[in-house]
Amino acid sequence: NFFPITIAVVIFFISCDRQKSKDNFYLESENVFDEAIEIHDEVMPLMGNIMKLQSTLKEKKENISDEEKIQEINESLQSLEDAHSSMMDWMRNLTQIPDQSEVDPEAPNFISAKEMLKIQEQSLKDVKKVRNSILTSIDQAESLIKEL
Repeated sequence: NFFPITIAVVIFFISCDRQKSKDNFYLESENVFDEAIEIHDEVMPLMGNIMKLQSTLKEKKENISDEEKIQEINESLQSLEDAHSSMMDWMRNLTQIPDQSEVDPEAPNFISAKEMLKIQEQSLKDVKKVRNSILTSIDQAESLIKEL
């Protein structure tokens, strides 16, 4: 009589431990997602700066005949465009974290909490690259404009 109760208690604790593990992956995914969004929110306002710098560089380019400077301007314009595009791509590909209570393991597009964490970690790496690209392209464009 004691044996079935012991088995039931052990199974209960194992299932609780598994649920706790799932919750930890889920919570970690949320933390990583939040960090990525913070970086996005930090650099998103700079998109307007990128547009202004592109406009300024295009205007300056019209009055320059030095082929080397024109090449520098074109490279800076491309860098700004790439930075802008990378932000738009990152936002378009962002994977939202579903409410944990709404996750259906039977759904055809089910993503486990562990897989979600991997996705969010990659997204965080990507947005850090985006931030670096944005900041670098803006710094280079501003320096070039000062030279011109």
